[in-house]
Amino acid sequence: MIKQDYLIRMIQEVIALLANVILNQKKLREKEWSTYDHLTQSILGLSTEDLLHTDADTLIDRYGNDSNRFGKLELAAMYQLRLAEELKDDNLVYRSKLQQEALAMLKYIQEEGDTFSVSRLMVISHLEKNIR
Repeated sequence: MIKQDYLIRMIQEVIALLANVILNQKKLREKEWSTYDHLTQSILGLSTEDLLHTDADTLIDRYGNDSNRFGKLELAAMYQLRLAEELKDDNLVYRSKLQQEALAMLKYIQEEGDTFSVSRLMVISHLEKNIR
């Protein structure tokens, strides 16, 4: 139970940080990113490279039976958005694909999940306005 609560708190902390970065276009130092990268990879059980090449449906299926599935899906979506922000302008198509996959997961969580999040709604709204 303690391990489960700790995991949930860690997921929420990383999601809040990523939402703040995305919505406010805030920059973090490389050392901070490194810490959150390692934590995210360990929570999700996926490398950054794997997350870059995994679509929303695959992730939804992957965490389908996990008791923290919605938290992990939201973390994966926010992390994909963070990775999309780092792509250079010559990767606009790939950036858009990552944003679309993240948006699909966030909408799925909003419809099927058991929690309400204002920051999630703000990120969804932000993406719907800015994805081209």
